[in-house]
Amino acid sequence: MYSKAMENISLSPIVAISEEVNRKAQETGKDFILFQRGEIGFSTPQYIVDAMVDALNQGLTKYPVSGGHIKLKKAIIQKLSSFNNVQGIESENIVVVHGGQEGLELVFQLFESKKAVGFAPVWSCVLENFVPYAKTNFVQIPLEADFSVNYDLLENEIKDAALLYLNTPHNPTGKIFSKEEIEKIVEVCRKYNVFILSDEAYEHITFEGKKHFSPMQLDYENIIGVYTFSKTYAMTGWRLGYIVSKNKQLANIFKLGDYTQTAGVPTYTQFAGAEALSNLEMEKKSVSAFMEEFVVRRDAMYEGLRAIDGVKLPCKPEGAFYIFPDFSEFVPKGLSESENKLYVFNKLMDAGVATVYGSCFGNYFQHNLRFSYSTTNLKQIEEGITRIKRALHD
Repeated sequence: MYSKAMENISLSPIVAISEEVNRKAQETGKDFILFQRGEIGFSTPQYIVDAMVDALNQGLTKYPVSGGHIKLKKAIIQKLSSFNNVQGIESENIVVVHGGQEGLELVFQLFESKKAVGFAPVWSCVLENFVPYAKTNFVQIPLEADFSVNYDLLENEIKDAALLYLNTPHNPTGKIFSKEEIEKIVEVCRKYNVFILSDEAYEHITFEGKKHFSPMQLDYENIIGVYTFSKTYAMTGWRLGYIVSKNKQLANIFKLGDYTQTAGVPTYTQFAGAEALSNLEMEKKSVSAFMEEFVVRRDAMYEGLRAIDGVKLPCKPEGAFYIFPDFSEFVPKGLSESENKLYVFNKLMDAGVATVYGSCFGNYFQHNLRFSYSTTNLKQIEEGITRIKRALHD
Protein backbone atom coordinates (compact mmCIF):
# COMPACT_ATOMS: atom_id res chain seq x y z
CA MET A 1 0.00 0.00 0.00
CA TYR A 2 2.79 2.42 0.93
CA SER A 3 6.01 3.32 -0.84
CA LYS A 4 8.67 0.73 -0.01
CA ALA A 5 11.32 3.41 -0.43
CA MET A 6 9.71 5.44 2.37
CA GLU A 7 9.10 2.40 4.57
CA ASN A 8 12.72 1.26 4.27
CA ILE A 9 14.19 4.52 5.55
CA SER A 10 15.61 4.21 9.07
CA LEU A 11 16.51 6.68 11.76
CA SER A 12 20.25 7.15 11.86
CA PRO A 13 21.66 4.79 14.52
CA ILE A 14 23.74 7.74 15.73
CA VAL A 15 20.52 9.57 16.58
CA ALA A 16 19.10 6.42 18.17
CA ILE A 17 22.23 6.07 20.32
CA SER A 18 21.92 9.70 21.41
CA GLU A 19 18.31 9.17 22.41
CA GLU A 20 19.29 6.04 24.36
CA VAL A 21 22.00 7.98 26.19
CA ASN A 22 19.53 10.71 27.13
CA ARG A 23 17.07 8.11 28.41
CA LYS A 24 19.71 6.29 30.46
CA ALA A 25 21.03 9.54 31.90
CA GLN A 26 17.53 10.52 33.04
CA GLU A 27 16.72 7.07 34.43
CA THR A 28 19.99 6.48 36.28
CA GLY A 29 21.29 9.97 36.96
CA LYS A 30 24.61 8.88 35.46
CA ASP A 31 26.69 11.45 33.60
CA PHE A 32 27.95 10.42 30.17
CA ILE A 33 30.96 11.54 28.20
CA LEU A 34 29.42 12.20 24.78
CA PHE A 35 31.57 11.08 21.86
CA GLN A 36 28.70 9.95 19.63
CA ARG A 37 27.44 13.00 17.71
CA GLY A 38 29.08 14.91 14.87
CA GLU A 39 27.58 18.13 16.16
CA ILE A 40 29.69 21.26 16.41
CA GLY A 41 29.94 22.41 20.00
CA PHE A 42 30.81 26.01 19.12
CA SER A 43 28.28 28.76 18.52
CA THR A 44 27.79 30.15 15.02
CA PRO A 45 30.19 33.11 14.68
CA GLN A 46 28.48 36.40 15.50
CA TYR A 47 29.26 38.02 12.16
CA ILE A 48 27.11 35.37 10.43
CA VAL A 49 24.27 35.77 12.92
CA ASP A 50 24.38 39.54 12.46
CA ALA A 51 24.14 39.14 8.67
CA MET A 52 20.97 37.07 9.03
CA VAL A 53 19.42 39.59 11.43
CA ASP A 54 20.26 42.39 9.01
CA ALA A 55 18.60 40.45 6.17
CA LEU A 56 15.49 39.96 8.29
CA ASN A 57 15.43 43.66 9.10
CA GLN A 58 15.58 44.35 5.37
CA GLY A 59 12.38 42.34 4.97
CA LEU A 60 13.96 39.47 3.02
CA THR A 61 11.25 37.03 4.10
CA LYS A 62 9.42 36.34 0.82
CA TYR A 63 9.65 33.27 -1.39
CA PRO A 64 13.29 32.56 -2.26
CA VAL A 65 14.71 32.57 -5.77
CA SER A 66 14.59 29.05 -7.18
CA GLY A 67 18.02 27.44 -7.06
CA GLY A 68 19.59 30.11 -4.89
CA HIS A 69 20.07 33.88 -4.63
CA ILE A 70 22.72 35.43 -6.86
CA LYS A 71 24.39 37.07 -3.85
CA LEU A 72 25.19 33.69 -2.31
CA LYS A 73 26.05 32.12 -5.67
CA LYS A 74 28.64 34.82 -6.37
CA ALA A 75 30.21 34.16 -2.96
CA ILE A 76 30.24 30.41 -3.68
CA ILE A 77 31.91 30.93 -7.06
CA GLN A 78 34.65 33.00 -5.43
CA LYS A 79 35.14 30.42 -2.68
CA LEU A 80 35.30 27.54 -5.15
CA SER A 81 37.92 29.38 -7.19
CA SER A 82 40.15 30.46 -4.30
CA PHE A 83 39.79 27.60 -1.80
CA ASN A 84 38.88 24.54 -3.91
CA ASN A 85 40.78 25.59 -7.06
CA VAL A 86 37.62 24.86 -9.08
CA GLN A 87 37.46 27.16 -12.09
CA GLY A 88 34.86 27.92 -14.74
CA ILE A 89 31.83 27.68 -12.46
CA GLU A 90 28.89 30.00 -13.14
CA SER A 91 25.69 30.60 -11.21
CA GLU A 92 23.83 28.07 -13.39
CA ASN A 93 26.19 25.35 -12.14
CA ILE A 94 25.16 25.88 -8.50
CA VAL A 95 22.02 24.91 -6.58
CA VAL A 96 21.55 26.10 -3.00
CA VAL A 97 19.93 23.41 -0.83
CA HIS A 98 18.81 22.73 2.74
CA GLY A 99 22.14 21.46 4.04
CA GLY A 100 24.55 19.00 2.53
CA GLN A 101 22.14 16.23 3.46
CA GLU A 102 19.50 17.39 0.99
CA GLY A 103 22.21 17.81 -1.64
CA LEU A 104 23.40 14.23 -1.19
CA GLU A 105 19.85 12.90 -1.25
CA LEU A 106 19.10 14.69 -4.54
CA VAL A 107 22.18 13.19 -6.18
CA PHE A 108 21.30 9.68 -5.04
CA GLN A 109 17.76 10.25 -6.33
CA LEU A 110 19.18 11.14 -9.74
CA PHE A 111 20.62 7.62 -9.90
CA GLU A 112 17.50 5.89 -8.59
CA SER A 113 17.64 2.08 -8.74
CA LYS A 114 21.17 2.16 -10.22
CA LYS A 115 24.30 0.55 -8.83
CA ALA A 116 26.42 2.82 -6.68
CA VAL A 117 29.65 2.08 -4.85
CA GLY A 118 31.35 3.72 -1.90
CA PHE A 119 34.29 3.18 0.40
CA ALA A 120 33.51 1.50 3.72
CA PRO A 121 33.27 2.52 6.46
CA VAL A 122 30.61 4.88 5.12
CA TRP A 123 28.52 7.58 6.85
CA SER A 124 25.41 5.97 8.31
CA CYS A 125 22.93 8.33 6.61
CA VAL A 126 24.07 7.04 3.22
CA LEU A 127 23.10 3.53 4.27
CA GLU A 128 20.00 4.29 6.32
CA ASN A 129 18.49 7.14 4.32
CA PHE A 130 19.79 7.92 0.83
CA VAL A 131 20.28 4.33 -0.38
CA PRO A 132 16.84 2.97 0.60
CA TYR A 133 15.07 6.18 -0.46
CA ALA A 134 16.63 6.05 -3.94
CA LYS A 135 16.37 2.23 -4.07
CA THR A 136 20.09 2.17 -4.84
CA ASN A 137 22.05 -1.04 -5.21
CA PHE A 138 24.89 0.16 -3.00
CA VAL A 139 28.10 -1.89 -2.90
CA GLN A 140 30.64 -1.19 -0.16
CA ILE A 141 34.33 -1.30 -1.03
CA PRO A 142 36.30 -1.79 2.20
CA LEU A 143 39.30 0.39 2.85
CA GLU A 144 42.42 -1.43 3.99
CA ALA A 145 43.27 -1.69 7.69
CA ASP A 146 45.31 1.52 7.38
CA PHE A 147 42.38 3.15 5.52
CA SER A 148 44.19 3.11 2.17
CA VAL A 149 42.37 2.31 -1.09
CA ASN A 150 42.39 -1.12 -2.70
CA TYR A 151 42.25 -0.17 -6.38
CA ASP A 152 41.72 -3.74 -7.56
CA LEU A 153 38.52 -3.96 -5.53
CA LEU A 154 37.49 -0.52 -6.75
CA GLU A 155 37.94 -1.36 -10.42
CA ASN A 156 36.20 -4.71 -10.04
CA GLU A 157 33.07 -3.08 -8.63
CA ILE A 158 33.07 0.17 -10.62
CA LYS A 159 32.77 -1.51 -14.04
CA ASP A 160 28.98 -1.71 -13.99
CA ALA A 161 28.25 1.11 -11.55
CA ALA A 162 26.62 4.46 -12.26
CA LEU A 163 27.90 6.38 -9.22
CA LEU A 164 30.80 6.46 -6.77
CA TYR A 165 30.24 8.11 -3.39
CA LEU A 166 33.47 9.74 -2.15
CA ASN A 167 33.75 11.55 1.19
CA THR A 168 36.95 13.47 2.01
CA PRO A 169 37.92 14.39 4.71
CA HIS A 170 36.32 11.15 5.77
CA ASN A 171 33.63 10.34 8.29
CA PRO A 172 34.22 8.18 10.38
CA THR A 173 37.99 7.61 10.02
CA GLY A 174 39.38 11.15 9.82
CA LYS A 175 41.28 10.16 6.66
CA ILE A 176 42.05 12.75 3.99
CA PHE A 177 42.18 11.19 0.54
CA SER A 178 45.40 12.48 -0.98
CA LYS A 179 45.73 14.20 -4.34
CA GLU A 180 47.34 11.05 -5.73
CA GLU A 181 44.56 8.82 -4.41
CA ILE A 182 41.84 11.05 -5.82
CA GLU A 183 43.54 11.28 -9.19
CA LYS A 184 43.68 7.46 -9.37
CA ILE A 185 40.04 7.16 -8.29
CA VAL A 186 38.95 9.68 -10.92
CA GLU A 187 40.90 7.85 -13.62
CA VAL A 188 39.17 4.57 -12.77
CA CYS A 189 35.78 6.31 -12.90
CA ARG A 190 36.69 8.01 -16.18
CA LYS A 191 37.59 4.62 -17.68
CA TYR A 192 34.06 3.36 -17.07
CA ASN A 193 32.24 6.71 -17.39
CA VAL A 194 31.06 6.60 -13.77
CA PHE A 195 29.78 9.70 -11.97
CA ILE A 196 31.42 10.77 -8.71
CA LEU A 197 29.47 12.24 -5.82
CA SER A 198 32.07 14.26 -3.90
CA ASP A 199 30.95 14.93 -0.32
CA GLU A 200 33.26 17.66 1.03
CA ALA A 201 31.52 18.53 4.29
CA TYR A 202 34.75 18.69 6.34
CA GLU A 203 36.86 20.51 3.75
CA HIS A 204 38.21 23.15 6.19
CA ILE A 205 38.87 20.76 9.08
CA THR A 206 42.39 19.49 8.35
CA PHE A 207 45.45 19.12 10.55
CA GLU A 208 49.22 19.58 10.46
CA GLY A 209 49.38 21.35 7.13
CA LYS A 210 47.35 18.71 5.30
CA LYS A 211 45.28 20.24 2.52
CA HIS A 212 41.91 19.12 1.30
CA PHE A 213 42.08 18.22 -2.39
CA SER A 214 38.76 18.78 -4.12
CA PRO A 215 38.00 16.25 -6.89
CA MET A 216 35.98 18.98 -8.62
CA GLN A 217 39.20 20.69 -9.73
CA LEU A 218 40.14 17.77 -11.97
CA ASP A 219 39.27 17.74 -15.66
CA TYR A 220 36.34 15.31 -15.48
CA GLU A 221 32.82 16.59 -16.04
CA ASN A 222 31.07 13.73 -14.26
CA ILE A 223 31.85 14.97 -10.75
CA ILE A 224 29.08 16.42 -8.60
CA GLY A 225 30.26 18.30 -5.51
CA VAL A 226 28.13 18.67 -2.38
CA TYR A 227 29.13 21.24 0.23
CA THR A 228 27.73 22.45 3.53
CA PHE A 229 28.08 25.37 5.92
CA SER A 230 27.40 23.11 8.91
CA LYS A 231 30.91 22.10 9.93
CA THR A 232 33.14 24.99 8.86
CA TYR A 233 30.92 27.70 10.31
CA ALA A 234 29.17 25.82 13.15
CA MET A 235 25.87 26.21 11.28
CA THR A 236 24.47 22.69 11.72
CA GLY A 237 20.98 23.91 12.58
CA TRP A 238 20.81 26.46 9.78
CA ARG A 239 20.43 23.75 7.10
CA LEU A 240 22.42 25.46 4.36
CA GLY A 241 24.48 23.81 1.65
CA TYR A 242 24.95 23.70 -2.10
CA ILE A 243 25.44 21.35 -5.04
CA VAL A 244 27.93 22.10 -7.82
CA SER A 245 27.90 20.38 -11.21
CA LYS A 246 29.94 21.33 -14.26
CA ASN A 247 26.97 20.05 -16.27
CA LYS A 248 24.33 22.83 -16.23
CA GLN A 249 21.63 20.41 -17.33
CA LEU A 250 22.21 18.32 -14.21
CA ALA A 251 22.28 21.44 -12.06
CA ASN A 252 18.88 22.40 -13.46
CA ILE A 253 17.52 18.96 -12.55
CA PHE A 254 18.76 19.43 -8.98
CA LYS A 255 17.17 22.88 -8.91
CA LEU A 256 13.81 21.42 -9.89
CA GLY A 257 14.23 18.64 -7.35
CA ASP A 258 14.98 21.14 -4.60
CA TYR A 259 12.02 23.29 -5.64
CA THR A 260 9.73 20.25 -5.55
CA GLN A 261 10.88 19.24 -2.07
CA THR A 262 11.32 22.54 -0.27
CA ALA A 263 10.64 25.48 -2.65
CA GLY A 264 14.10 26.77 -1.78
CA VAL A 265 16.22 27.99 1.14
CA PRO A 266 15.05 31.16 2.97
CA THR A 267 16.69 34.27 1.55
CA TYR A 268 17.82 35.59 4.93
CA THR A 269 19.68 32.31 5.55
CA GLN A 270 21.37 32.63 2.17
CA PHE A 271 22.47 36.18 2.95
CA ALA A 272 24.08 34.89 6.15
CA GLY A 273 25.83 32.22 4.09
CA ALA A 274 27.10 34.83 1.64
CA GLU A 275 28.59 36.79 4.53
CA ALA A 276 30.16 33.62 5.95
CA LEU A 277 31.99 33.02 2.67
CA SER A 278 32.77 36.62 1.73
CA ASN A 279 34.09 38.02 4.98
CA LEU A 280 37.48 36.33 4.71
CA GLU A 281 38.94 38.14 7.70
CA MET A 282 36.23 36.91 10.05
CA GLU A 283 36.18 33.48 8.44
CA LYS A 284 39.91 33.06 9.08
CA LYS A 285 39.53 34.24 12.67
CA SER A 286 36.63 31.92 13.51
CA VAL A 287 37.94 28.84 11.67
CA SER A 288 41.37 29.30 13.26
CA ALA A 289 39.77 29.40 16.71
CA PHE A 290 37.81 26.23 16.01
CA MET A 291 40.87 24.44 14.67
CA GLU A 292 43.10 25.49 17.56
CA GLU A 293 40.69 23.73 19.90
CA PHE A 294 40.21 20.71 17.62
CA VAL A 295 43.97 20.11 17.51
CA VAL A 296 44.12 19.94 21.31
CA ARG A 297 41.17 17.56 21.44
CA ARG A 298 42.37 15.32 18.64
CA ASP A 299 45.84 14.96 20.14
CA ALA A 300 44.44 14.16 23.59
CA MET A 301 42.00 11.63 22.13
CA TYR A 302 44.61 9.95 19.95
CA GLU A 303 47.36 9.76 22.55
CA GLY A 304 44.94 8.66 25.26
CA LEU A 305 43.51 5.80 23.21
CA ARG A 306 46.92 4.79 21.89
CA ALA A 307 48.19 4.41 25.47
CA ILE A 308 45.56 1.76 26.24
CA ASP A 309 46.94 -1.75 25.67
CA GLY A 310 45.00 -3.60 22.99
CA VAL A 311 43.49 -0.59 21.23
CA LYS A 312 44.62 -0.44 17.59
CA LEU A 313 45.00 2.91 15.85
CA PRO A 314 46.26 2.60 12.27
CA CYS A 315 47.05 6.29 11.88
CA LYS A 316 46.48 9.70 13.40
CA PRO A 317 43.37 11.39 11.99
CA GLU A 318 44.22 13.98 9.35
CA GLY A 319 40.87 15.73 9.09
CA ALA A 320 37.26 16.02 10.29
CA PHE A 321 36.79 15.48 14.05
CA TYR A 322 36.56 11.70 14.37
CA ILE A 323 38.80 8.84 15.40
CA PHE A 324 37.97 5.22 14.54
CA PRO A 325 40.04 2.76 16.61
CA ASP A 326 39.85 -1.05 16.50
CA PHE A 327 38.83 -2.85 19.71
CA SER A 328 38.85 -6.41 18.32
CA GLU A 329 41.29 -7.64 20.98
CA PHE A 330 38.66 -7.06 23.64
CA VAL A 331 35.87 -9.08 22.00
CA PRO A 332 35.54 -12.65 23.35
CA LYS A 333 35.15 -15.60 20.99
CA GLY A 334 31.84 -17.41 20.60
CA LEU A 335 29.49 -14.44 20.82
CA SER A 336 26.39 -14.13 18.68
CA GLU A 337 26.49 -11.65 15.79
CA SER A 338 24.57 -8.97 17.69
CA GLU A 339 26.63 -9.49 20.87
CA ASN A 340 29.83 -9.41 18.86
CA LYS A 341 29.25 -6.01 17.27
CA LEU A 342 27.94 -4.42 20.48
CA TYR A 343 30.26 -5.95 23.06
CA VAL A 344 32.75 -3.11 23.52
CA PHE A 345 30.12 -0.45 22.78
CA ASN A 346 27.98 -1.77 25.66
CA LYS A 347 30.94 -2.00 28.03
CA LEU A 348 31.74 1.65 27.40
CA MET A 349 28.09 2.67 27.71
CA ASP A 350 27.98 0.96 31.11
CA ALA A 351 31.06 3.02 32.01
CA GLY A 352 29.32 6.26 30.98
CA VAL A 353 31.05 6.67 27.61
CA ALA A 354 28.84 7.09 24.52
CA THR A 355 30.32 6.15 21.14
CA VAL A 356 29.05 4.76 17.82
CA TYR A 357 29.64 1.08 17.01
CA GLY A 358 31.36 0.16 13.77
CA SER A 359 28.47 -1.67 12.07
CA CYS A 360 26.62 1.65 11.87
CA PHE A 361 29.10 2.43 9.08
CA GLY A 362 28.59 -0.70 6.98
CA ASN A 363 29.58 -4.32 6.66
CA TYR A 364 33.21 -3.96 7.66
CA PHE A 365 35.19 -2.68 10.67
CA GLN A 366 32.67 -4.31 13.02
CA HIS A 367 34.96 -4.03 16.04
CA ASN A 368 35.80 -0.37 15.55
CA LEU A 369 34.11 2.46 17.41
CA ARG A 370 33.75 6.04 16.23
CA PHE A 371 34.65 8.78 18.69
CA SER A 372 33.71 12.37 17.87
CA TYR A 373 35.51 15.13 19.74
CA SER A 374 33.44 17.94 18.22
CA THR A 375 31.63 18.76 21.48
CA THR A 376 33.89 17.32 24.19
CA ASN A 377 36.45 19.58 25.83
CA LEU A 378 39.89 18.49 27.04
CA LYS A 379 38.74 17.73 30.59
CA GLN A 380 35.89 15.55 29.31
CA ILE A 381 38.22 13.71 26.93
CA GLU A 382 40.66 12.95 29.74
CA GLU A 383 37.83 11.66 31.93
CA GLY A 384 36.52 9.61 29.00
CA ILE A 385 39.94 7.99 28.47
CA THR A 386 40.11 7.10 32.17
CA ARG A 387 36.69 5.45 32.00
CA ILE A 388 37.55 3.55 28.81
CA LYS A 389 40.78 2.18 30.30
CA ARG A 390 39.00 1.12 33.46
CA ALA A 391 36.15 -0.54 31.53
CA LEU A 392 38.49 -2.52 29.30
CA HIS A 393 41.13 -3.62 31.80
CA ASP A 394 39.59 -3.74 35.29
